[in-house]
Amino acid sequence: MTYPMVGRALYAVAIVSALSAGSLFAVTKQNAVGADSAPKEFVLKNVEPKQSTSGATLPSEVQVTVSLEQALARTLDQNPSLAMFSYRLRVADADVLQAGLRPTPAISMEVENVGGNAPYGGVDGAQVTVALSQMIELGGKRDLREDVAVLGASGERLAYETARLDILGETLRRYVELAEAEASVGLAKRAVLLAEKAEEVARRRVKAGAAPQSDITRLTISRQQAELALLHAQVRQRSASVWLALMWGEGRAENLKAASALLPLPALPTRGAVLAQVKQAPLLRSLITQTRLREAQVRLAESSGRGDMTISVGARRDFLSNGNSMVLGLSMPLGSAKANRANIARAQAELQLSQVSRDAGELEILASIDEMYRSLQLTREALLLVEQQSLPLMRQLYHDIEKGYQAGRYSLLELISAQQERLALEQDVIDLAATFHLQRNELERLTGQTFFAAGDQEMKQELNQ
Repeated sequence: MTYPMVGRALYAVAIVSALSAGSLFAVTKQNAVGADSAPKEFVLKNVEPKQSTSGATLPSEVQVTVSLEQALARTLDQNPSLAMFSYRLRVADADVLQAGLRPTPAISMEVENVGGNAPYGGVDGAQVTVALSQMIELGGKRDLREDVAVLGASGERLAYETARLDILGETLRRYVELAEAEASVGLAKRAVLLAEKAEEVARRRVKAGAAPQSDITRLTISRQQAELALLHAQVRQRSASVWLALMWGEGRAENLKAASALLPLPALPTRGAVLAQVKQAPLLRSLITQTRLREAQVRLAESSGRGDMTISVGARRDFLSNGNSMVLGLSMPLGSAKANRANIARAQAELQLSQVSRDAGELEILASIDEMYRSLQLTREALLLVEQQSLPLMRQLYHDIEKGYQAGRYSLLELISAQQERLALEQDVIDLAATFHLQRNELERLTGQTFFAAGDQEMKQELNQ
């Protein structure tokens, strides 16, 4: 049984974007490991960006707001990939029942001295024996078979939990992508507004004779590029909506809107608290169960080296003498232990391989969790630096250059450069926030635990417009 360790599939936290919309975000997700657990929805506060007058947007339609809780619940109820596990679990339960059955008794009939020479001609001298036999298993084979089947069923249930985490994690990832796409649309709208404003300033300066006509041309081209970027962002948002809805089998749902925002970020738990949950990692639990299964298979193989005993009892009718008698029988195979040595050696080798894999897997999981935590910490610090320090300075700088351009102190190139740098920093905030939540998703999926509770936010500021 395998579990996607650090990549994709290690299933997740999803959140919505509001960088450009200036949104607040509070994350609450319950442990995804329980069969009945489901992460709760995010708390958000949306600040809609101003509407552009350029008309460079896709035709609008009524949007359907979906919360994280709703998305996860629909996925659990309707995702086709999870439906097959109900049948796999039934198979495993049937294997447990079958393993606990005792050998069934057998009935036999034997006819001797038929069709021979006189006095055994025809059936006149026949001997007919009817016997009932029963195999008696020795060495506790039945109990050991049950142990193997029960551990196999436990492995199937862990496989379901792993697949469930993977699918929930994928839903969360797509939810984050939808949130990020919405933030990018808001940023693109703001870029159009900035371009329109700069173009209007240039028109006034040209009209006053303080700037050449080429300034209007260049800013018009800049506005058109911003409008085209807005269209691309809207297409990406609709595509993200479709991909999210596919997780619960709904097609062509282009109008979903995430009910949560990317910011503010929740507080990080301590590194020790995260590493303490290594034993609960679904992959490690799967490896431990696999080792226990191999141990049970070794015991079963050793038990199979003891031959089973078959006893029989019956009655014999002798037609020649017209007499009846009782028949008793006992049989046991010879050389069973020697014949089963290869099976025992195979089971022992598989057990040793499983133990090595478990030990190596635990070390790898521990290293992966530690690396993820450090990466998550770095992403958070980078976001705080950009959002709280660099971006406010850049906005002030752009404001000063914009005013200076109106007064003729700065050139058009300096205005365009400042505008691009400001938008780039705002895009960095979106990217870093989305990366934080995707990394957090993988960390929780790998450990099988949730470390972030609602209200654990440190960033309370809205993004300034």
